[in-house]
Amino acid sequence: MTGYYQLIEGHEGGFMFSLRAGNHETILESRVFWSRQAALDAVDLLRRLSQEPGRFTRCESPAGCHFFEVRDVENRRLARSTGCNTRSGLNAGIASVQRNALATQFRGLVRRSLVAG
Repeated sequence: MTGYYQLIEGHEGGFMFSLRAGNHETILESRVFWSRQAALDAVDLLRRLSQEPGRFTRCESPAGCHFFEVRDVENRRLARSTGCNTRSGLNAGIASVQRNALATQFRGLVRRSLVAG
């Protein structure tokens, strides 16, 4: 099964996207963009940058949760993964993004509150 994207529209206006694996698990979510087109452009950017290992920044929260961020060409956070408990899980998540980010399919529009971060 191949991955797909979901566009997320905030009740207050902004847009995000999520990348989901073929099993519907969320792999990562983008930062908030203030137009639909900017979010779609960011998906195109993620497709390209996901194939460059140097774009992934591995992080650990103070509570010990591992996650990674995908950085754009200006070193801004483009998207952030969901958290995992182990470094091996973190590496598996990065590999999953590299496999699934090339997807071209969008499934559905989700509306929810967005938090800029």
